[in-house]
Amino acid sequence: MRPARPLTVRFVLVAVAVLAVACQSPPAPPSGKAVALRVELYGGGPLPPGWVTFPEFVLYGDRTLITADGDAPREYHLTEAEFDRVYGRARSAGLATGRTFDEQSPDAPVLEVVFGHDTGRAVTRVTAPDRKSSGDAGAIVRAVALNPDTDLESPHERYRPERVAVVAGASSGAPTGPRWPLRPLAEGTPLNAGRCAVYAAAEVRDIRSDTTWTSGGTAYHVRLRPLLPDEDDCAALARG
Repeated sequence: MRPARPLTVRFVLVAVAVLAVACQSPPAPPSGKAVALRVELYGGGPLPPGWVTFPEFVLYGDRTLITADGDAPREYHLTEAEFDRVYGRARSAGLATGRTFDEQSPDAPVLEVVFGHDTGRAVTRVTAPDRKSSGDAGAIVRAVALNPDTDLESPHERYRPERVAVVAGASSGAPTGPRWPLRPLAEGTPLNAGRCAVYAAAEVRDIRSDTTWTSGGTAYHVRLRPLLPDEDDCAALARG
């Protein structure tokens, strides 16, 4: 008969086993306004001066989901089941570990996915994303594609940001357009070969995106970019 292990040894072995199981547990979602899932598609090549992108959608730990919809992004408040379905699908696709799928196509679009959890985040990039492709890259593209009929059954409203970024690109030629009514556009923060400044949403409510203004003797093409709950300033809008 084999002698019984000492109690302390058995205790250590059990503790190690419990720790191993805990380490293998899937990551838990973040809480509050921390990003749980952010999906953004960048076009191939550099952005034109003054351009800035908006994510396909961003899901937060408090189950708020904001999706792109032209000039009027939508805001949803998902049920627990809806959140678990969207977040769980991304987790099952292996997005808790950041990866890069590079097709060696410099002018191809890039899908960037940020997967947030309770201890950090992972970033995955897929060059030339294709929902029909096989392998892990195709599975990721499919996993982060929202299905309005099953994923977004909750009612939505127009997203109303507290702050808006004004991104301006200087135009060539003679100054055209009305005079810019706020602080000079040239004083903004450099961003994508243009200038960016952040205002309270009420300050720019009468300004339309994709319009031309004159500021300091220069014509600027101006675009408005609503800031998301996790975006503090213009630096958050830098590509990639």
